Parts: sequence; structure tokens; C-alpha cells
Amino acid sequence: MSTARRLARRVRGGLKRRAKQALQGMGLWEPASSATVHRAAPAPEPVPEPIPEPTPAPEPEQAVAPEDGLTRAEVEELLEDMVRPALQADGGDITLVRVEPEGDVFVELVGACSTCPSATVTMRQGIERLMHAELEGFRSLIEINGAGGVPTDFH
Repeated sequence: MSTARRLARRVRGGLKRRAKQALQGMGLWEPASSATVHRAAPAPEPVPEPIPEPTPAPEPEQAVAPEDGLTRAEVEELLEDMVRPALQADGGDITLVRVEPEGDVFVELVGACSTCPSATVTMRQGIERLMHAELEGFRSLIEINGAGGVPTDFH
């Protein structure tokens, strides 16, 4: 198992543990051993409006790079398995815009990630480093700013 996959599992385990601790702190989670005492849960807090799903980008005409190159499916699989769970846990997400034959990957951060001050660090030290480790032929990660479509090269 690669280091990146071990790290992703560790992050997911940490998120589950923190969520359980938060629910216990609010009195909404009781350990299985103390399940004999039943008490009414406090009234739920109002649920914020859900963040609308990002509209999928149109499929590029050339989704596959040359012979040994990077494919859109490879990038999408990596994002789905290792990146999205962490971003979605914080109220954000990532949209794959396109994959170019040279190995450039264009993405857009949406939801809470689009306004997060740590987004640059997440892109450089998290997602880009993971792509270099996991994807053969990957060259650079380029964020498309949703406001004006301005690319930001993180390479």
C-alpha cells in the first residue's frame, strides 16, 4: 500500500474519531456499554441550506493523453478515492475540469474550499503531491478560479 493511501486512511479514521467525539460532547452519541440509560436527545439545531452540487464540466474532446499519458479516468478515480472525502468533510469539493495530454490537470475548488485561506496549501502540499506520487505522467495541477476562469499553476 502506498504512503498516500495509508495517509488517506489515517485521515478518514481521524475524521470519524473527531465526529464521534463531537457527537458525544453534544450528548447525541453514547458508547455501546452505556446504552441501558435512555434519554431524550436535545432539539436539533436548524440545518443549513445544502451547498448546491457543482455542475459537471463538459467532457473534453480528448480525454486520453498519448500512449503512456495520463487519463481522465485515472485522475477522477484518485480524486474520488483519496481527495474528495477529506474536502467534503469540511464542506467543500473539487471538480475535474480537464486533463491535458502533457500531464496538466485542471481543477476547480467549490463550496467551502473556494473561499478557504488554506486552499493553496491544500492544492500544493496535499493534492499535487498525491498526484505526483500516484499518477504516472502527471506534470502539474492548475486551479481554475470559478469567478473568472483564471488558472493558477501550482507547479
